Amino acid sequence: MSKKKPWYGPVPAIVGLLLVVSTLSGCGGGVHATTWTGLVVHEGVVYAADLEQVRALDAESGAVLWLFPAEPDMREYGPFYTVTLLEETLFVTSYERTGSGFFAQSKGVLRALNSQTGQQLWKATVGGGEFVAAGALTDSTFVIGNSDGMVYTFRKEDGAPVWERPFAAAGRVWATPLVISDTVYIASLDHSLYALDLATGQERWRFEAVGAMASQPLLLDQRLYIGAFDGHLYALRQQDGHLEWSFEGESWFWGSPTTDGALIYATDVGGNVYAVDIESGQQVWRSTLDQPFHLGPALNPDGQILLVAGDSGTLYGLDASDGFVIWSQPGKGQLASLVVDGNVAYVSRINAEQRIQAFYVDNGRPLWVYPQPQASE
Repeated sequence: MSKKKPWYGPVPAIVGLLLVVSTLSGCGGGVHATTWTGLVVHEGVVYAADLEQVRALDAESGAVLWLFPAEPDMREYGPFYTVTLLEETLFVTSYERTGSGFFAQSKGVLRALNSQTGQQLWKATVGGGEFVAAGALTDSTFVIGNSDGMVYTFRKEDGAPVWERPFAAAGRVWATPLVISDTVYIASLDHSLYALDLATGQERWRFEAVGAMASQPLLLDQRLYIGAFDGHLYALRQQDGHLEWSFEGESWFWGSPTTDGALIYATDVGGNVYAVDIESGQQVWRSTLDQPFHLGPALNPDGQILLVAGDSGTLYGLDASDGFVIWSQPGKGQLASLVVDGNVAYVSRINAEQRIQAFYVDNGRPLWVYPQPQASE
């Protein structure tokens, strides 16, 4: 376990997206976004949590396959934020508010839907906060962190809790867990990355950074890689959390890194994209762009093009060997999620009329948008 003095630094403006409620334009019903929306792609279907509804879209055309609920009903459902898929079950998070004014409280809501039809299988309401990030799944257990600082587990079949009691971190949990074999790795704003026993929720080890952490760690060859708000990217031994190296960037690391096996690619909220040698932690190249990044990068299947999604709405395709910008696609609204599936990149947006989009990875050419622009009269 590594301990360092507390770190205090300037708060990037994007943190306000999670601390201050922002009105979503382009959506009816007075929908408000308090965090980012997410999507997953599987076997030709895009599943998206799109605030008012959960949407299943054809990955080739963007055509609607099903909607949940069939009609938006913000009093009963939503807003929907994250989706996690396991076989024919889609896990969707939202929240409910009780009380008003100073006494208002949020409760996290988890629903299990049939991924083929969108039919609700069960619903669970927990905690004293919202689910900010997606969860992770094993064959039978769903694991997810909450803004109340707890890590919850649910049985896939019926939503019953798996652990006797949730695991309590010392700060909010805004990160997606990583589940490997019998261990859950999950980061917290309390500056810690925890390794928990999947069966019981008991802590096995923790690594303490100097700043908060809000991303899912990356695992490669028995090492975990994760960035922190202290501006460092850390390489940790999977077995016990021992620090093997750290790389210092220019600003906060928020999103999860990715790798081609030789380099670690990461983005920071200062607008920098990094390629770092996986063994030494030394910088290979850096590309500085004109907007911050809270999302981590994604590689195309052959590892030649690195996709990065900017907070100001631009999607970039970079040469993974040197960081040269091959193409860029500006857009309205903040990019909220990025998934690469084959030769297509899928994104979701908030504060935008066109909230789900697909682009060709090699040249950035748009494939489709949802909803389709209305034809002018």
